[in-house]
Amino acid sequence: MSRSKSNTTFIIFKAYSEENEPIDPYITILKNQGYKTQLVPTLEFEYHNFDALNQKLQKPQDYSGMVITSPRCARGIIQSLAGSKLDENWKKKPIFVVGESTARLINKELGLEPIGADSGNATALIPTILKYELSKPLLAPCGNLNINILSNSIKSVKFENIEVYRTIPHNNLKTNLNLVLNQIKDQIGVIFFSPSGFRAILDLMPKKLFSQLHIFAIGPTTGAAIKEAGYILTGACEKPKPESLLEMIQSFIK
Repeated sequence: MSRSKSNTTFIIFKAYSEENEPIDPYITILKNQGYKTQLVPTLEFEYHNFDALNQKLQKPQDYSGMVITSPRCARGIIQSLAGSKLDENWKKKPIFVVGESTARLINKELGLEPIGADSGNATALIPTILKYELSKPLLAPCGNLNINILSNSIKSVKFENIEVYRTIPHNNLKTNLNLVLNQIKDQIGVIFFSPSGFRAILDLMPKKLFSQLHIFAIGPTTGAAIKEAGYILTGACEKPKPESLLEMIQSFIK
C-alpha cells in the first residue's frame, strides 16, 4: 500500500491547545508541509481544589521547589492564584517542568524560570531533578490520572501531589469523530497524545476500523497504552513538540 501526502489523512486526537492559539500548532505544521490533517478535540479538563493549592503556594518555605508536568498543571496554579501574585520566594527555588509549552506558560504567567523544558516526558526529567539537593518535598500539582512516574522512580525525593484538574472526554467527541470519519475517503493515520485520549476513542470507534489504521503516539506512556490494548504502533515520538510530530510523519511517508 503506497503512502504519500495525497492518500493519507491524519487525525489528531488531542485537547485544544493550552496556550489559546487560534490554530493548533500541530495542525499548522503538518498543513504547512502539505499534509491533510483534521483535529478532533478529544478531552476536556475540569479544574478544582484551588483553595487547597493556594494555601500551599503561600508557604514556599515548606518546599524545595515545584514540579509542573503539563500545561494543565500550570493552568491549575495560575487559576488558583485568582489574579494575585505568586510569592517571590518561589523564584529562589528550582521549578522543574515537562515540555516547552509548560515552560512558556509558567514563565509568561508566573514569571518563573523553568528547569527541564527540553524534557518531553516525566521520565526524561528524572536526571535533571537528581542533580539537585532537595531536602524538602517538591510541590506537584497533578491531574486525576496521575501515574506517579516521578515519585515511583525517585525514592530520595518526596513529591507532594495535589490534584488540580480532572480529565473527561470532550462533550461532542462522538459527533465530531463521526463527522470526520465520514469525510475521509483515503487512508487514515491517527495520532494520540495521551492514554486517556486513546481510550476515549477506542470506546467509540469500530474495532474493525481501528485495526486498519496507522496509529501514532506522542510520548512513551501513550505508546505503551496502545500496545497494551493489543494494537500495533506505526510510529512514536518522545517529545510533545510539533517539530517532533512532523519528523515522525515524514519518516512514515518515506
